[in-house]
Amino acid sequence: MSRLSKLLSVAVLALLTVSVSRAQDAAATSQITNLDQLLESVRQTQQRQRELNAQRERDFLRDNKRQKELIAAAKQEFERKQRQNQPLFAVTEKNKSEIAALEAQLKALVQEMGDLSSTFHEFAGDFSAVMQESMITAQYPGRTDALQALAAGEAQPTIEEIEALWLFLQQEMTEAGKVMKFEAPVVEADGKAQPRTVLRVGTFSAYADGDFLRYVPETGELLLLSRQPTARLRDQVREFGQQFDGVAPITVDPTRGSLLGMLAYTPSLRERVEQGGSIGLIILFLGAFGLLLTCWRTFYLAVIYMRIQSQLRNVDKPSRGNPLGRVLAAVEGVALDEEELLQLKLDEAVLAEVPALERGNGLIKLLAATSPLLGLLGTVTGMILTFQAISLYGTGDPKLMAGGISQALVTTVLGLVVAIPLLFGHSLINTMARSMIQRLDEQCAGVLARSADQQRVN
Repeated sequence: MSRLSKLLSVAVLALLTVSVSRAQDAAATSQITNLDQLLESVRQTQQRQRELNAQRERDFLRDNKRQKELIAAAKQEFERKQRQNQPLFAVTEKNKSEIAALEAQLKALVQEMGDLSSTFHEFAGDFSAVMQESMITAQYPGRTDALQALAAGEAQPTIEEIEALWLFLQQEMTEAGKVMKFEAPVVEADGKAQPRTVLRVGTFSAYADGDFLRYVPETGELLLLSRQPTARLRDQVREFGQQFDGVAPITVDPTRGSLLGMLAYTPSLRERVEQGGSIGLIILFLGAFGLLLTCWRTFYLAVIYMRIQSQLRNVDKPSRGNPLGRVLAAVEGVALDEEELLQLKLDEAVLAEVPALERGNGLIKLLAATSPLLGLLGTVTGMILTFQAISLYGTGDPKLMAGGISQALVTTVLGLVVAIPLLFGHSLINTMARSMIQRLDEQCAGVLARSADQQRVN
């Protein structure tokens, strides 16, 4: 750059000199009046021009020499600087490679930190949802908000935040294996929350004074079941709560409340009967009547059987308190040699006892046969109601068809439930009656045999 500036300065100086000489020539030319003066003026001008050119040449040579000296000095200075910068160039190249390696490490570290941040926030969000579903949240209600705050952040997690998440995870694992008692509000059937002592068994079930509770994740509340399990299970829970050491049985819900929640939708026996409608009530009435009749006939025949057995031990003294005694008493005044009269008397007495022994058997059999038919009638009626609901409301809501389907199924079940025991009862009563009638026939045959022996002896 210094050499170029010097060359430009020399050129500007030469131009200025030419301009001055031309100005002087113009001034001299303006004073010429004849040819001699013109010739002299030309000569003078040429002389000055030669002197000026010589001066320019000297200046150019001087400047050229100076420029060469400057170029040589500049080359020397460049070579010196190059020799001086050669170690620095190696250091610079080395630093460049180190900087590239450090930049790669920094990029990987930043990527890892980004993965750590995304993983942390994702896990915190998922774990927050899991803890919201956990029954332990009812004991520690504030931890869900803290976890949601950790999950909502977008910056790189700090060591304190990572430790806080780890502590929440450790608390969940530790409390999941404990049986704890704590005070918490319990929402009762009327919708009011009352503070009660809650017994928590891990993350599965919760109880309050023997009553089963259900955890509602949406609100984080403990809800008293509107329909409790059997009294035996509730007593078991009370005994478990009063026992402080050792091993004791207790009923838990492994589905964390789902099975207990289904109790509210499970109809009771009364509700099942009501689903059968009027036909179901008729079936139950007929079944109850048939069972009472069966029980009464069974008791009556059992008493008669015992009396007959007692009479068999004392055949010579007939008693009118049992069928066998009355049959034997019917032929007391008839001689043994009058076989025809004796047989007629025995047949008459046996036929008189048979209706009493078989009374009610036909009615029981009729009730056993009628109950399934009434159940079938209820099934048809229920299906008619179902198809009416479908024609009115379509199949969009199955609950609208549930009433008809329930009646159809319940009446069938009631009919079978009533018919099966009545059939067994009828078979039992009929067997007992036939057995006693057969015993009467055997005794009649015995009387006739003794009569024949008597006639043979005579």
